[in-house]
Amino acid sequence: MNTRDSAPLSRPYWWDDVPSLAVALHTGEPLPTSVDVLIVGGGLTGTSAAHELVLAGRSVLVLDAAAAGSGASSRNAGMVGRYLKYSFGELMAARGLDAAKAVFGEMQRVYDECIARIRDEGMACGLRMHGRVVGAVSPAHRERLYREWDLRGRHLGETFRRLDAPRDEIASRYYHGGIHIIDNAALQPALYTDAMRRRAEAAGAEIRGGCTVTGYAREADGRFRVATQSGTVIARELMVATNGLTDGRLPAFADRLAPINALMMATEELPGELIARHWPHRRTYHDNRRNSNYMQVSPDGRRLVFGGRTGLHRRATPQATEALRQEMIALFPALRDVAISHVWTGRCAVSADMFPHYGVRDGVHFALGYCFSGLAMAPYLGRRAARLILGQDKGDSFFRSDALKPMPWLARQEALMPLAMHYYRWRDRPAPLAA
Repeated sequence: MNTRDSAPLSRPYWWDDVPSLAVALHTGEPLPTSVDVLIVGGGLTGTSAAHELVLAGRSVLVLDAAAAGSGASSRNAGMVGRYLKYSFGELMAARGLDAAKAVFGEMQRVYDECIARIRDEGMACGLRMHGRVVGAVSPAHRERLYREWDLRGRHLGETFRRLDAPRDEIASRYYHGGIHIIDNAALQPALYTDAMRRRAEAAGAEIRGGCTVTGYAREADGRFRVATQSGTVIARELMVATNGLTDGRLPAFADRLAPINALMMATEELPGELIARHWPHRRTYHDNRRNSNYMQVSPDGRRLVFGGRTGLHRRATPQATEALRQEMIALFPALRDVAISHVWTGRCAVSADMFPHYGVRDGVHFALGYCFSGLAMAPYLGRRAARLILGQDKGDSFFRSDALKPMPWLARQEALMPLAMHYYRWRDRPAPLAA
Protein backbone atom coordinates (compact mmCIF):
# COMPACT_ATOMS: atom_id res chain seq x y z
CA MET A 1 0.00 0.00 0.00
CA ASN A 2 1.21 3.50 -0.79
CA THR A 3 1.80 5.74 2.20
CA ARG A 4 1.29 9.48 2.30
CA ASP A 5 5.05 10.01 2.23
CA SER A 6 5.77 7.96 -0.90
CA ALA A 7 5.01 8.48 -4.57
CA PRO A 8 2.21 6.44 -6.13
CA LEU A 9 3.10 3.53 -8.36
CA SER A 10 3.25 4.58 -12.03
CA ARG A 11 1.24 1.68 -13.41
CA PRO A 12 -2.43 0.73 -13.58
CA TYR A 13 -3.93 -0.50 -10.34
CA TRP A 14 -5.58 -3.24 -12.39
CA TRP A 15 -2.18 -4.73 -13.21
CA ASP A 16 -1.67 -5.79 -9.60
CA ASP A 17 -3.81 -8.82 -10.50
CA VAL A 18 -1.94 -9.49 -13.78
CA PRO A 19 1.71 -8.52 -13.21
CA SER A 20 2.78 -10.01 -16.56
CA LEU A 21 1.25 -6.94 -18.27
CA ALA A 22 4.17 -4.88 -16.98
CA VAL A 23 6.78 -6.99 -18.81
CA ALA A 24 7.03 -7.71 -22.54
CA LEU A 25 8.61 -11.17 -22.47
CA HIS A 26 10.81 -12.31 -25.35
CA THR A 27 10.51 -16.03 -25.90
CA GLY A 28 13.74 -16.24 -27.88
CA GLU A 29 11.98 -18.40 -30.43
CA PRO A 30 12.06 -17.20 -34.05
CA LEU A 31 8.89 -15.92 -35.62
CA PRO A 32 7.13 -18.14 -38.14
CA THR A 33 8.20 -17.31 -41.68
CA SER A 34 4.61 -17.27 -42.93
CA VAL A 35 1.07 -17.30 -41.52
CA ASP A 36 -2.46 -17.01 -42.84
CA VAL A 37 -3.20 -13.86 -40.80
CA LEU A 38 -0.90 -11.48 -38.94
CA ILE A 39 -2.61 -9.14 -36.47
CA VAL A 40 -0.86 -6.01 -35.21
CA GLY A 41 -2.02 -5.30 -31.66
CA GLY A 42 -2.57 -7.79 -28.84
CA GLY A 43 -5.40 -6.12 -26.93
CA LEU A 44 -9.09 -6.97 -26.90
CA THR A 45 -9.52 -6.36 -30.64
CA GLY A 46 -6.60 -8.50 -31.72
CA THR A 47 -7.26 -11.43 -29.41
CA SER A 48 -10.97 -11.51 -30.27
CA ALA A 49 -10.15 -11.57 -33.99
CA ALA A 50 -7.48 -14.22 -33.46
CA HIS A 51 -9.88 -16.49 -31.60
CA GLU A 52 -12.45 -16.26 -34.39
CA LEU A 53 -9.85 -16.94 -37.08
CA VAL A 54 -8.17 -19.95 -35.50
CA LEU A 55 -11.54 -21.58 -34.88
CA ALA A 56 -12.02 -21.33 -38.65
CA GLY A 57 -8.73 -23.13 -39.27
CA ARG A 58 -6.44 -20.16 -40.01
CA SER A 59 -2.91 -19.88 -38.64
CA VAL A 60 -2.70 -16.59 -36.74
CA LEU A 61 0.20 -14.57 -35.34
CA VAL A 62 -0.58 -11.61 -33.06
CA LEU A 63 2.26 -9.12 -32.46
CA ASP A 64 2.41 -6.35 -29.88
CA ALA A 65 5.20 -3.86 -29.33
CA ALA A 66 4.74 -4.11 -25.55
CA ALA A 67 3.23 -6.85 -23.41
CA ALA A 68 0.14 -8.10 -25.21
CA GLY A 69 -2.89 -6.36 -23.71
CA SER A 70 -0.93 -3.67 -21.89
CA GLY A 71 -2.50 -0.80 -23.87
CA ALA A 72 -5.91 0.76 -23.34
CA SER A 73 -7.56 -2.67 -23.05
CA SER A 74 -6.19 -3.08 -19.51
CA ARG A 75 -5.89 0.62 -18.56
CA ASN A 76 -9.49 1.81 -18.83
CA ALA A 77 -12.20 2.55 -16.26
CA GLY A 78 -13.76 -0.93 -16.37
CA MET A 79 -17.24 0.29 -17.34
CA VAL A 80 -19.46 -1.70 -19.72
CA GLY A 81 -22.52 -0.10 -21.25
CA ARG A 82 -24.19 1.01 -24.47
CA TYR A 83 -22.59 4.34 -25.31
CA LEU A 84 -21.29 6.29 -28.27
CA LYS A 85 -19.91 9.81 -28.50
CA TYR A 86 -23.32 10.79 -29.91
CA SER A 87 -26.39 10.58 -27.73
CA PHE A 88 -29.53 8.86 -28.96
CA GLY A 89 -31.23 12.24 -29.23
CA GLU A 90 -28.40 13.71 -31.30
CA LEU A 91 -28.37 10.74 -33.64
CA MET A 92 -32.17 10.82 -33.98
CA ALA A 93 -32.05 14.54 -34.88
CA ALA A 94 -29.26 14.01 -37.41
CA ARG A 95 -30.34 10.74 -39.07
CA GLY A 96 -33.92 10.06 -38.07
CA LEU A 97 -35.60 7.82 -35.55
CA ASP A 98 -35.27 4.56 -37.48
CA ALA A 99 -31.54 5.02 -38.04
CA ALA A 100 -30.95 5.96 -34.41
CA LYS A 101 -32.88 2.90 -33.23
CA ALA A 102 -30.87 0.67 -35.57
CA VAL A 103 -27.53 2.01 -34.30
CA PHE A 104 -28.47 1.73 -30.64
CA GLY A 105 -30.03 -1.65 -31.29
CA GLU A 106 -26.63 -2.83 -32.47
CA MET A 107 -25.05 -1.26 -29.39
CA GLN A 108 -27.40 -3.41 -27.32
CA ARG A 109 -26.14 -6.49 -29.18
CA VAL A 110 -22.54 -5.41 -28.53
CA TYR A 111 -23.28 -5.16 -24.81
CA ASP A 112 -25.22 -8.43 -24.67
CA GLU A 113 -22.44 -10.28 -26.50
CA CYS A 114 -19.84 -8.99 -24.03
CA ILE A 115 -21.81 -10.02 -20.94
CA ALA A 116 -22.77 -13.41 -22.43
CA ARG A 117 -19.14 -14.19 -23.32
CA ILE A 118 -17.95 -13.50 -19.80
CA ARG A 119 -20.73 -15.52 -18.20
CA ASP A 120 -20.89 -18.43 -20.65
CA GLU A 121 -17.12 -18.95 -20.73
CA GLY A 122 -16.61 -18.44 -17.01
CA MET A 123 -14.18 -15.54 -17.35
CA ALA A 124 -13.04 -14.54 -13.86
CA CYS A 125 -12.84 -10.79 -14.37
CA GLY A 126 -14.84 -9.29 -11.51
CA LEU A 127 -18.06 -8.79 -13.48
CA ARG A 128 -20.63 -6.85 -11.44
CA MET A 129 -24.11 -5.95 -12.66
CA HIS A 130 -24.64 -3.00 -10.32
CA GLY A 131 -25.79 -0.40 -12.85
CA ARG A 132 -24.44 3.06 -13.56
CA VAL A 133 -25.14 6.53 -12.21
CA VAL A 134 -24.72 9.51 -14.52
CA GLY A 135 -24.67 12.78 -12.61
CA ALA A 136 -25.53 16.27 -13.83
CA VAL A 137 -23.22 19.05 -12.65
CA SER A 138 -25.66 21.89 -13.43
CA PRO A 139 -29.43 22.33 -13.81
CA ALA A 140 -29.00 22.63 -17.59
CA HIS A 141 -27.07 19.37 -17.69
CA ARG A 142 -29.80 17.72 -15.61
CA GLU A 143 -32.53 18.68 -18.07
CA ARG A 144 -30.42 17.51 -21.01
CA LEU A 145 -29.80 14.20 -19.25
CA TYR A 146 -33.49 13.70 -18.46
CA ARG A 147 -34.50 14.45 -22.08
CA GLU A 148 -32.00 11.92 -23.42
CA TRP A 149 -33.10 9.13 -21.13
CA ASP A 150 -36.77 9.82 -21.63
CA LEU A 151 -36.10 9.26 -25.35
CA ARG A 152 -34.12 6.10 -24.70
CA GLY A 153 -36.80 4.74 -22.43
CA ARG A 154 -39.58 5.52 -24.91
CA HIS A 155 -37.89 4.28 -28.10
CA LEU A 156 -35.38 1.69 -26.89
CA GLY A 157 -37.10 0.31 -23.80
CA GLU A 158 -34.05 0.96 -21.61
CA THR A 159 -34.80 0.94 -17.90
CA PHE A 160 -33.65 3.78 -15.68
CA ARG A 161 -34.79 5.99 -12.86
CA ARG A 162 -34.39 9.69 -12.35
CA LEU A 163 -32.35 10.83 -9.38
CA ASP A 164 -33.68 14.18 -8.29
CA ALA A 165 -31.76 13.73 -5.03
CA PRO A 166 -28.63 11.83 -6.14
CA ARG A 167 -26.88 12.04 -2.78
CA ASP A 168 -28.61 8.78 -1.90
CA GLU A 169 -26.52 7.23 -4.68
CA ILE A 170 -23.33 9.30 -4.61
CA ALA A 171 -22.49 11.64 -1.74
CA SER A 172 -21.30 14.77 -3.51
CA ARG A 173 -22.78 18.25 -3.46
CA TYR A 174 -21.81 18.79 -7.11
CA TYR A 175 -24.64 16.75 -8.61
CA HIS A 176 -27.91 18.55 -9.34
CA GLY A 177 -29.64 15.37 -10.42
CA GLY A 178 -28.86 12.23 -12.30
CA ILE A 179 -29.90 8.99 -13.89
CA HIS A 180 -29.51 5.48 -12.53
CA ILE A 181 -29.16 3.13 -15.52
CA ILE A 182 -30.31 -0.27 -14.33
CA ASP A 183 -28.60 -2.59 -16.83
CA ASN A 184 -24.91 -1.62 -16.85
CA ALA A 185 -21.84 -3.52 -15.72
CA ALA A 186 -18.38 -3.11 -14.27
CA LEU A 187 -15.38 -5.42 -14.49
CA GLN A 188 -11.65 -5.60 -13.84
CA PRO A 189 -10.22 -4.75 -17.30
CA ALA A 190 -6.79 -6.34 -16.83
CA LEU A 191 -8.35 -9.65 -15.81
CA TYR A 192 -10.75 -9.45 -18.76
CA THR A 193 -7.95 -8.66 -21.21
CA ASP A 194 -5.84 -11.50 -19.82
CA ALA A 195 -8.78 -13.91 -20.11
CA MET A 196 -9.29 -12.92 -23.75
CA ARG A 197 -5.59 -13.48 -24.48
CA ARG A 198 -5.58 -16.91 -22.85
CA ARG A 199 -8.78 -17.79 -24.71
CA ALA A 200 -7.15 -17.01 -28.07
CA GLU A 201 -3.97 -18.91 -27.18
CA ALA A 202 -5.95 -21.94 -26.02
CA ALA A 203 -7.69 -22.00 -29.39
CA GLY A 204 -4.33 -22.03 -31.17
CA ALA A 205 -3.30 -18.43 -31.83
CA GLU A 206 0.34 -17.45 -31.36
CA ILE A 207 0.67 -14.16 -29.45
CA ARG A 208 4.01 -12.40 -29.08
CA GLY A 209 4.67 -9.35 -26.95
CA GLY A 210 7.76 -7.18 -27.20
CA CYS A 211 7.82 -7.46 -30.98
CA THR A 212 7.37 -4.18 -32.85
CA VAL A 213 6.06 -4.14 -36.40
CA THR A 214 8.24 -1.65 -38.23
CA GLY A 215 6.50 -1.65 -41.61
CA TYR A 216 4.80 -3.69 -44.28
CA ALA A 217 4.46 -3.93 -48.05
CA ARG A 218 2.05 -5.77 -50.29
CA GLU A 219 3.60 -8.26 -52.70
CA ALA A 220 2.52 -8.79 -56.31
CA ASP A 221 0.62 -11.94 -55.30
CA GLY A 222 -1.45 -9.99 -52.76
CA ARG A 223 0.34 -11.28 -49.67
CA PHE A 224 1.96 -8.95 -47.13
CA ARG A 225 5.62 -8.80 -46.24
CA VAL A 226 5.61 -7.60 -42.64
CA ALA A 227 8.85 -6.31 -41.15
CA THR A 228 9.38 -6.64 -37.39
CA GLN A 229 12.28 -6.12 -35.02
CA SER A 230 12.58 -9.92 -34.87
CA GLY A 231 12.47 -10.65 -38.58
CA THR A 232 10.12 -10.73 -41.56
CA VAL A 233 6.84 -12.62 -41.79
CA ILE A 234 4.80 -13.27 -44.94
CA ALA A 235 1.05 -13.11 -44.28
CA ARG A 236 -1.87 -13.84 -46.58
CA GLU A 237 -3.90 -11.27 -44.67
CA LEU A 238 -2.91 -8.36 -42.42
CA MET A 239 -5.09 -6.79 -39.73
CA VAL A 240 -4.45 -3.62 -37.73
CA ALA A 241 -5.83 -3.55 -34.18
CA THR A 242 -3.72 -0.84 -32.54
CA ASN A 243 -6.33 1.91 -31.96
CA GLY A 244 -4.75 4.73 -29.90
CA LEU A 245 -1.24 3.36 -30.39
CA THR A 246 -1.45 3.53 -34.19
CA ASP A 247 1.55 5.48 -35.52
CA GLY A 248 3.54 6.20 -38.67
CA ARG A 249 4.65 2.60 -39.00
CA LEU A 250 1.07 1.91 -40.10
CA PRO A 251 0.73 4.81 -42.57
CA ALA A 252 -2.65 3.83 -44.01
CA PHE A 253 -4.24 4.46 -40.59
CA ALA A 254 -2.09 6.93 -38.64
CA ASP A 255 -3.77 9.96 -40.26
CA ARG A 256 -7.27 8.53 -39.76
CA LEU A 257 -7.30 8.70 -35.97
CA ALA A 258 -6.75 11.27 -33.24
CA PRO A 259 -5.10 9.81 -30.14
CA ILE A 260 -6.45 10.99 -26.79
CA ASN A 261 -4.82 10.33 -23.44
CA ALA A 262 -6.79 9.69 -20.28
CA LEU A 263 -5.53 9.89 -16.68
CA MET A 264 -6.61 7.59 -13.84
CA MET A 265 -5.60 6.86 -10.28
CA ALA A 266 -6.49 4.57 -7.40
CA THR A 267 -6.65 5.54 -3.76
CA GLU A 268 -5.14 3.66 -0.87
CA GLU A 269 -7.50 1.29 0.90
CA LEU A 270 -10.40 3.22 2.38
CA PRO A 271 -12.49 2.61 5.50
CA GLY A 272 -15.60 0.59 4.76
CA GLU A 273 -17.78 3.22 6.40
CA LEU A 274 -16.46 5.92 4.05
CA ILE A 275 -17.19 3.81 0.97
CA ALA A 276 -20.66 2.88 2.22
CA ARG A 277 -21.47 6.55 2.86
CA HIS A 278 -20.26 7.89 -0.50
CA TRP A 279 -20.98 5.05 -2.95
CA PRO A 280 -23.44 2.79 -1.09
CA HIS A 281 -24.42 0.62 -4.07
CA ARG A 282 -20.95 0.40 -5.65
CA ARG A 283 -22.13 1.23 -9.15
CA THR A 284 -20.05 2.90 -11.84
CA TYR A 285 -20.28 6.71 -11.93
CA HIS A 286 -19.60 9.60 -14.24
CA ASP A 287 -21.12 12.95 -15.16
CA ASN A 288 -22.42 14.15 -18.51
CA ARG A 289 -19.82 16.78 -19.31
CA ARG A 290 -17.71 16.34 -22.45
CA ASN A 291 -14.64 16.10 -20.23
CA SER A 292 -16.09 14.21 -17.32
CA ASN A 293 -14.87 12.59 -14.14
CA TYR A 294 -15.61 8.88 -13.86
CA MET A 295 -15.10 6.32 -11.14
CA GLN A 296 -15.91 2.99 -9.60
CA VAL A 297 -15.20 1.30 -6.30
CA SER A 298 -12.60 -1.41 -6.89
CA PRO A 299 -13.91 -4.99 -7.21
CA ASP A 300 -12.68 -5.82 -3.70
CA GLY A 301 -14.67 -2.89 -2.31
CA ARG A 302 -11.64 -1.18 -0.74
CA ARG A 303 -10.54 1.64 -3.04
CA LEU A 304 -11.85 4.33 -5.33
CA VAL A 305 -10.59 4.19 -8.92
CA PHE A 306 -11.01 7.72 -10.32
CA GLY A 307 -10.34 9.26 -13.73
CA GLY A 308 -10.61 12.48 -15.65
CA ARG A 309 -8.67 15.31 -17.32
CA THR A 310 -8.98 13.48 -20.64
CA GLY A 311 -6.73 14.82 -23.37
CA LEU A 312 -4.64 16.95 -20.99
CA HIS A 313 -1.72 14.72 -20.01
CA ARG A 314 0.33 12.20 -21.94
CA ARG A 315 2.22 11.12 -18.83
CA ALA A 316 1.20 10.76 -15.22
CA THR A 317 3.50 13.47 -13.89
CA PRO A 318 3.33 14.63 -10.25
CA GLN A 319 1.62 17.81 -11.45
CA ALA A 320 -0.99 15.86 -13.42
CA THR A 321 -1.58 13.54 -10.48
CA GLU A 322 -2.12 16.42 -8.09
CA ALA A 323 -4.51 18.15 -10.52
CA LEU A 324 -6.63 15.00 -10.77
CA ARG A 325 -6.48 14.49 -7.00
CA GLN A 326 -7.83 18.01 -6.48
CA GLU A 327 -10.76 17.20 -8.79
CA MET A 328 -11.49 14.13 -6.68
CA ILE A 329 -11.35 16.20 -3.49
CA ALA A 330 -13.68 18.83 -4.96
CA LEU A 331 -16.27 16.10 -5.49
CA PHE A 332 -15.55 14.28 -2.22
CA PRO A 333 -13.95 16.49 0.45
CA ALA A 334 -13.69 13.53 2.83
CA LEU A 335 -10.89 12.18 0.61
CA ARG A 336 -8.64 15.19 1.24
CA ASP A 337 -6.13 13.26 3.33
CA VAL A 338 -6.33 10.00 1.39
CA ALA A 339 -3.15 8.83 -0.32
CA ILE A 340 -2.97 7.79 -3.97
CA SER A 341 -1.52 4.31 -4.49
CA HIS A 342 -1.41 4.12 -8.32
CA VAL A 343 -1.59 6.61 -11.17
CA TRP A 344 -1.46 5.92 -14.90
CA THR A 345 -2.50 7.03 -18.36
CA GLY A 346 -4.32 5.22 -21.15
CA ARG A 347 -4.29 6.07 -24.83
CA CYS A 348 -7.58 6.00 -26.70
CA ALA A 349 -8.46 7.13 -30.23
CA VAL A 350 -11.34 8.75 -32.07
CA SER A 351 -12.16 8.62 -35.77
CA ALA A 352 -13.08 11.63 -37.87
CA ASP A 353 -16.81 10.91 -37.68
CA MET A 354 -16.61 9.88 -33.98
CA PHE A 355 -17.82 6.33 -34.62
CA PRO A 356 -15.88 3.06 -34.24
CA HIS A 357 -15.29 1.22 -37.52
CA TYR A 358 -14.08 -2.01 -39.04
CA GLY A 359 -13.35 -2.70 -42.67
CA VAL A 360 -10.58 -2.98 -45.29
CA ARG A 361 -8.27 -0.19 -46.40
CA ASP A 362 -5.64 -0.75 -49.10
CA GLY A 363 -6.07 -4.48 -48.59
CA VAL A 364 -5.44 -4.27 -44.83
CA HIS A 365 -8.28 -5.23 -42.48
CA PHE A 366 -8.83 -3.09 -39.39
CA ALA A 367 -10.98 -2.39 -36.35
CA LEU A 368 -10.26 1.02 -34.82
CA GLY A 369 -11.53 4.29 -33.37
CA TYR A 370 -13.52 3.14 -30.37
CA CYS A 371 -14.21 6.64 -29.03
CA PHE A 372 -14.12 5.45 -25.38
CA SER A 373 -16.46 2.48 -25.92
CA GLY A 374 -13.77 -0.14 -26.49
CA LEU A 375 -14.30 -2.47 -23.54
CA ALA A 376 -17.41 -3.95 -25.16
CA MET A 377 -16.90 -2.71 -28.71
CA ALA A 378 -13.31 -3.88 -29.33
CA PRO A 379 -14.03 -7.63 -29.04
CA TYR A 380 -17.18 -7.19 -31.12
CA LEU A 381 -15.49 -5.35 -33.98
CA GLY A 382 -12.46 -7.62 -33.74
CA ARG A 383 -14.77 -10.59 -34.33
CA ARG A 384 -16.56 -8.77 -37.17
CA ALA A 385 -13.22 -7.96 -38.84
CA ALA A 386 -12.18 -11.61 -38.54
CA ARG A 387 -15.40 -12.71 -40.21
CA LEU A 388 -14.71 -10.18 -42.96
CA ILE A 389 -11.34 -11.86 -43.53
CA LEU A 390 -13.12 -15.22 -43.69
CA GLY A 391 -15.68 -13.91 -46.17
CA GLN A 392 -18.46 -14.51 -43.64
CA ASP A 393 -19.41 -10.99 -42.56
CA LYS A 394 -23.06 -10.29 -43.36
CA GLY A 395 -22.48 -6.59 -43.94
CA ASP A 396 -25.32 -5.72 -41.58
CA SER A 397 -23.34 -3.56 -39.16
CA PHE A 398 -23.57 0.21 -38.95
CA PHE A 399 -19.88 0.25 -38.02
CA ARG A 400 -18.62 -1.32 -41.27
CA SER A 401 -16.77 1.31 -43.30
CA ASP A 402 -13.83 0.84 -45.67
CA ALA A 403 -13.56 4.57 -46.30
CA LEU A 404 -12.06 5.85 -43.06
CA LYS A 405 -12.15 9.62 -43.36
CA PRO A 406 -8.87 11.51 -42.86
CA MET A 407 -8.57 13.16 -39.48
CA PRO A 408 -7.80 16.89 -39.85
CA TRP A 409 -4.17 17.70 -39.12
CA LEU A 410 -5.02 19.98 -36.21
CA ALA A 411 -7.05 17.25 -34.51
CA ARG A 412 -4.05 14.88 -34.65
CA GLN A 413 -1.69 17.25 -32.86
CA GLU A 414 -1.34 16.16 -29.25
CA ALA A 415 0.10 19.54 -28.27
CA LEU A 416 -3.16 21.23 -29.31
CA MET A 417 -5.58 18.74 -27.73
CA PRO A 418 -5.42 20.37 -24.26
CA LEU A 419 -6.68 23.67 -25.72
CA ALA A 420 -9.94 22.08 -26.85
CA MET A 421 -10.30 20.12 -23.63
CA HIS A 422 -9.73 23.21 -21.46
CA TYR A 423 -12.46 24.98 -23.41
CA TYR A 424 -14.95 22.19 -22.72
CA ARG A 425 -13.89 22.12 -19.06
CA TRP A 426 -14.60 25.85 -18.81
CA ARG A 427 -17.92 25.63 -20.67
CA ASP A 428 -19.13 22.64 -18.64
CA ARG A 429 -17.70 23.69 -15.27
CA PRO A 430 -19.74 22.35 -12.35
CA ALA A 431 -21.93 24.51 -10.13
CA PRO A 432 -22.01 23.09 -6.59
CA LEU A 433 -25.27 22.88 -4.69
CA ALA A 434 -25.69 24.74 -1.44
CA ALA A 435 -24.33 22.77 1.50
